[in-house]
Amino acid sequence: MEKHQINCRTASCQQHALLLQYPSLHEVSATRRLLLLHGAGVPGEVTWTYIANYLSEWDEILIPDFAGMGRSAFFAQTAPRLSDYVAQIHELCEALDWTEFDIAGYSFGGMVAVRYLQQFGARGLCFLLEPAMLFSADCHKTQQKADDYLTVADRVEHNSQDADAYLDFLESVSPQRVRNEKVDRLTIARLQENSVGFAQALRAVSQVLLDECSTYASWIAPWPGISFVGGLSHATMLGRHRLLAEQSADWQCHVVANADHSLVFTKPRSIAKVMNERRQQG
Repeated sequence: MEKHQINCRTASCQQHALLLQYPSLHEVSATRRLLLLHGAGVPGEVTWTYIANYLSEWDEILIPDFAGMGRSAFFAQTAPRLSDYVAQIHELCEALDWTEFDIAGYSFGGMVAVRYLQQFGARGLCFLLEPAMLFSADCHKTQQKADDYLTVADRVEHNSQDADAYLDFLESVSPQRVRNEKVDRLTIARLQENSVGFAQALRAVSQVLLDECSTYASWIAPWPGISFVGGLSHATMLGRHRLLAEQSADWQCHVVANADHSLVFTKPRSIAKVMNERRQQG
């Protein structure tokens, strides 16, 4: 495997990404590519390294940092909306001449992935890992979640060193997690490193959840793919993803046993195994 750090300037953003290449991995005419989009606050390489180590079905894997989270930054946008992050990813893909690829999005990145595919079309598989917009089929519960995120964003912007604000976020997304003070401290420290971008992403998520709740409450996947949900995650989320699999033409729901919202960090091998198997199916 070869690792390449990518730094480039696009229309709206100074971009940073990690490109993983596996030379001559597959004897096929077309290069198999995968785009991995991280969640709010924690940069791409930190989020996806664990899973990427076990992915074996792609020749190239691109792991960008969202602006404000890691080493990417908007030039002028101080209150980014979901569309701004989608535009950032589109600009990066155009700059690298990435036109056909599979896409995976975790949490906030899942929301960006879906909007990207809706706007620019799909030419591959979609993998969603506890995407931010599919919390429940009940709009009231989803809007309550949006309010929780806005409260956390306000507190973080007021005082980025307020550890309790980040802890409340963890309680919101992983209420049934196995408590581990050391792990919580590490997670909070990672989020604090990108506190401004973390708060901005939460606001972008909240705006979509409040404005488009009814759309996502009944959304059906028009593309082939899989959604991953932690077995310890909210029952409403488990129900929503199972319904999505039932109603969509070519979509699967995979429940990751003994995992919560941190599944990308705690269950990388099992997630990568399922992704590899789905890619093998074509």
